[in-house]
Amino acid sequence: MGRVVLASASPRRREILSLLGIEFEVVPSGIEEHTHGDPITTARRLSYEKALDVWKSNKDALVIGADTLVFVGKEIIGKPRDEEEAFQTLSFLSGRWHRVVTAVSFVSKGFRKTVHDVARVKFRKLSGEEIRFYISTGEPMDKAGAYGVQGFGATIVERIEGNFYTVMGLPIHKVYEVLRKLTMS
Repeated sequence: MGRVVLASASPRRREILSLLGIEFEVVPSGIEEHTHGDPITTARRLSYEKALDVWKSNKDALVIGADTLVFVGKEIIGKPRDEEEAFQTLSFLSGRWHRVVTAVSFVSKGFRKTVHDVARVKFRKLSGEEIRFYISTGEPMDKAGAYGVQGFGATIVERIEGNFYTVMGLPIHKVYEVLRKLTMS
Protein backbone atom coordinates (compact mmCIF):
# COMPACT_ATOMS: atom_id res chain seq x y z
CA MET A 1 0.00 0.00 0.00
CA GLY A 2 2.94 2.33 0.50
CA ARG A 3 3.21 5.15 2.94
CA VAL A 4 0.09 6.03 4.96
CA VAL A 5 -0.35 9.31 6.85
CA LEU A 6 -3.09 10.09 9.35
CA ALA A 7 -3.91 13.81 9.17
CA SER A 8 -5.05 14.02 12.79
CA ALA A 9 -3.53 14.67 16.20
CA SER A 10 -6.34 12.71 17.87
CA PRO A 11 -5.01 9.91 20.08
CA ARG A 12 -8.36 8.16 19.63
CA ARG A 13 -8.00 8.08 15.85
CA ARG A 14 -4.44 6.78 16.15
CA GLU A 15 -5.65 4.04 18.48
CA ILE A 16 -8.50 3.02 16.17
CA LEU A 17 -6.40 3.07 12.97
CA SER A 18 -3.73 0.94 14.63
CA LEU A 19 -6.36 -1.81 15.05
CA LEU A 20 -5.91 -2.52 11.33
CA GLY A 21 -2.27 -3.46 11.87
CA ILE A 22 -0.95 -1.07 9.22
CA GLU A 23 1.99 1.24 9.69
CA PHE A 24 1.19 4.92 9.49
CA GLU A 25 2.62 8.28 10.38
CA VAL A 26 0.79 11.13 12.07
CA VAL A 27 0.92 14.60 10.50
CA PRO A 28 -1.84 16.83 11.90
CA SER A 29 -3.58 19.20 9.53
CA GLY A 30 -3.38 22.91 10.10
CA ILE A 31 -6.73 23.89 8.61
CA GLU A 32 -9.22 25.97 10.55
CA GLU A 33 -12.45 24.13 11.17
CA HIS A 34 -15.46 26.20 10.14
CA THR A 35 -18.59 24.29 11.11
CA HIS A 36 -21.58 25.78 9.39
CA GLY A 37 -24.25 24.30 7.18
CA ASP A 38 -25.48 20.74 6.91
CA PRO A 39 -23.61 18.55 9.46
CA ILE A 40 -22.90 15.64 7.10
CA THR A 41 -21.79 17.89 4.24
CA THR A 42 -19.63 19.89 6.68
CA ALA A 43 -17.94 16.80 8.15
CA ARG A 44 -17.22 15.47 4.65
CA ARG A 45 -15.80 18.84 3.54
CA LEU A 46 -13.61 19.19 6.64
CA SER A 47 -12.24 15.64 6.40
CA TYR A 48 -11.32 16.27 2.76
CA GLU A 49 -9.73 19.65 3.51
CA LYS A 50 -7.63 18.07 6.28
CA ALA A 51 -6.47 15.20 4.07
CA LEU A 52 -5.68 17.50 1.14
CA ASP A 53 -3.81 19.96 3.38
CA VAL A 54 -1.47 17.23 4.64
CA TRP A 55 -1.18 15.54 1.23
CA LYS A 56 0.20 18.74 -0.31
CA SER A 57 3.42 18.19 1.68
CA ASN A 58 3.27 14.34 1.56
CA LYS A 59 2.50 13.60 -2.10
CA ASP A 60 4.11 10.16 -1.94
CA ALA A 61 1.55 9.00 0.65
CA LEU A 62 -2.05 8.01 1.06
CA VAL A 63 -3.37 10.60 3.50
CA ILE A 64 -6.38 9.89 5.70
CA GLY A 65 -8.27 12.87 7.13
CA ALA A 66 -11.27 12.68 9.43
CA ASP A 67 -13.81 14.94 11.07
CA THR A 68 -16.45 14.19 13.69
CA LEU A 69 -19.47 16.36 14.38
CA VAL A 70 -22.25 16.05 16.93
CA PHE A 71 -25.64 17.42 15.94
CA VAL A 72 -29.30 17.67 16.89
CA GLY A 73 -31.55 18.29 13.89
CA LYS A 74 -29.32 20.44 11.68
CA GLU A 75 -27.67 22.21 14.64
CA ILE A 76 -23.98 21.35 14.97
CA ILE A 77 -22.78 21.12 18.55
CA GLY A 78 -19.09 21.92 18.50
CA LYS A 79 -16.24 21.73 20.96
CA PRO A 80 -16.89 23.85 24.04
CA ARG A 81 -14.86 27.05 24.37
CA ASP A 82 -14.92 26.94 28.16
CA GLU A 83 -16.41 25.08 31.13
CA GLU A 84 -19.63 27.13 31.05
CA GLU A 85 -20.25 26.21 27.42
CA ALA A 86 -19.47 22.55 28.23
CA PHE A 87 -22.07 22.71 31.02
CA GLN A 88 -24.67 24.20 28.65
CA THR A 89 -23.95 21.58 25.98
CA LEU A 90 -24.12 18.62 28.36
CA SER A 91 -27.29 20.00 29.97
CA PHE A 92 -28.85 20.36 26.51
CA LEU A 93 -27.93 16.76 25.56
CA SER A 94 -29.00 15.32 28.93
CA GLY A 95 -31.74 12.71 28.45
CA ARG A 96 -31.81 13.30 24.68
CA TRP A 97 -30.89 11.58 21.46
CA HIS A 98 -28.37 13.23 19.16
CA ARG A 99 -26.40 12.15 16.11
CA VAL A 100 -22.69 11.82 15.51
CA VAL A 101 -21.22 11.86 12.00
CA THR A 102 -17.63 10.97 11.26
CA ALA A 103 -16.40 11.54 7.73
CA VAL A 104 -13.13 10.12 6.45
CA SER A 105 -11.30 11.24 3.32
CA PHE A 106 -8.52 9.44 1.48
CA VAL A 107 -6.21 11.47 -0.74
CA SER A 108 -3.24 10.25 -2.75
CA LYS A 109 -1.86 10.81 -6.22
CA GLY A 110 -4.72 9.78 -8.49
CA PHE A 111 -7.13 8.76 -5.73
CA ARG A 112 -9.77 10.74 -3.86
CA LYS A 113 -12.56 9.24 -1.78
CA THR A 114 -14.71 10.42 1.10
CA VAL A 115 -16.98 8.19 3.18
CA HIS A 116 -19.03 8.88 6.27
CA ASP A 117 -21.03 7.09 8.92
CA VAL A 118 -23.73 8.33 11.29
CA ALA A 119 -24.66 6.94 14.69
CA ARG A 120 -27.38 7.93 17.15
CA VAL A 121 -26.47 8.45 20.80
CA LYS A 122 -28.72 8.92 23.83
CA PHE A 123 -27.49 10.41 27.07
CA ARG A 124 -29.06 9.37 30.31
CA LYS A 125 -30.65 12.16 32.36
CA LEU A 126 -27.83 14.02 34.12
CA SER A 127 -27.90 16.12 37.26
CA GLY A 128 -26.05 19.42 37.42
CA GLU A 129 -23.68 17.83 39.94
CA GLU A 130 -22.87 14.96 37.56
CA ILE A 131 -22.24 17.40 34.72
CA ARG A 132 -19.92 19.52 36.87
CA PHE A 133 -18.01 16.42 37.98
CA TYR A 134 -17.60 15.27 34.38
CA ILE A 135 -16.35 18.70 33.34
CA SER A 136 -13.83 18.57 36.23
CA THR A 137 -12.20 15.55 34.56
CA GLY A 138 -11.19 17.86 31.69
CA GLU A 139 -12.41 15.30 29.17
CA PRO A 140 -15.18 17.41 27.57
CA MET A 141 -12.97 20.34 26.64
CA ASP A 142 -11.53 19.22 23.29
CA LYS A 143 -14.39 17.13 21.98
CA ALA A 144 -17.38 17.74 19.75
CA GLY A 145 -20.52 17.61 21.88
CA ALA A 146 -18.39 18.02 25.02
CA TYR A 147 -17.92 14.30 25.64
CA GLY A 148 -15.74 11.34 24.80
CA VAL A 149 -17.52 8.01 24.60
CA GLN A 150 -14.27 6.09 25.11
CA GLY A 151 -13.45 7.71 28.46
CA PHE A 152 -15.41 8.65 31.53
CA GLY A 153 -18.02 9.97 29.11
CA ALA A 154 -19.12 6.36 28.67
CA THR A 155 -20.92 6.77 32.02
CA ILE A 156 -23.31 9.36 30.56
CA VAL A 157 -24.19 7.45 27.38
CA GLU A 158 -27.28 5.32 27.79
CA ARG A 159 -27.53 3.92 24.27
CA ILE A 160 -25.79 3.92 20.90
CA GLU A 161 -27.49 2.96 17.64
CA GLY A 162 -24.76 2.47 15.08
CA ASN A 163 -21.04 1.97 15.15
CA PHE A 164 -19.19 2.75 18.40
CA TYR A 165 -16.03 3.74 16.52
CA THR A 166 -17.99 6.31 14.51
CA VAL A 167 -18.87 8.01 17.81
CA MET A 168 -15.27 7.66 18.99
CA GLY A 169 -13.97 9.42 15.87
CA LEU A 170 -13.09 6.94 13.11
CA PRO A 171 -15.57 4.45 11.57
CA ILE A 172 -13.04 1.65 11.24
CA HIS A 173 -15.36 -0.54 9.17
CA LYS A 174 -15.57 2.16 6.48
CA VAL A 175 -11.80 2.79 6.60
CA TYR A 176 -11.13 -0.94 6.24
CA GLU A 177 -13.45 -1.23 3.22
CA VAL A 178 -11.65 1.57 1.36
CA LEU A 179 -8.16 0.31 2.24
CA ARG A 180 -9.08 -3.27 1.27
CA LYS A 181 -10.35 -2.10 -2.14
CA LEU A 182 -7.21 -0.02 -2.63
CA THR A 183 -4.89 -2.94 -1.94
CA MET A 184 -6.90 -5.23 -4.23
CA SER A 185 -6.70 -2.88 -7.22
